[in-house]
Amino acid sequence: MIKRSCFCKAVQYQLITESQMQGLCYCTDCQTVGGSSHWASYAVAPSDFHLLHGKLTEFAYDSGSGRALVRCFGDQCETQIKVVSAALGVASVNAMTFSEPSVFSPELTYFSASAPRWCQVETRLPKFEEMVESAPQ
Repeated sequence: MIKRSCFCKAVQYQLITESQMQGLCYCTDCQTVGGSSHWASYAVAPSDFHLLHGKLTEFAYDSGSGRALVRCFGDQCETQIKVVSAALGVASVNAMTFSEPSVFSPELTYFSASAPRWCQVETRLPKFEEMVESAPQ
């Protein structure tokens, strides 16, 4: 079980299962929202994410793939906590909010073709240039 909070600690949550997939997302949406070259994604089923305290502000939109995404932010400090795709049945939780960072160990990169030219994408990880439909077997 992983417990963590947003930057100001007003939002606290726990994950009740291991990840389905751990990866680095280089899509331009994640870059813009996060202000970084990538998003550290710890993917779980949406039902395995439990909000313990505080409120999340949701922003729903079409990411351009035809699938709706919901980005969820702490309602006070606006730390992005998770991104949910109901179509894929996944909640991509911000691994950089974990109290124990060593839990996160990326297995792949996706949208790596969108990485900024100055960014070195990890060469030892499998790369998916576009959307990953499901975790690799």
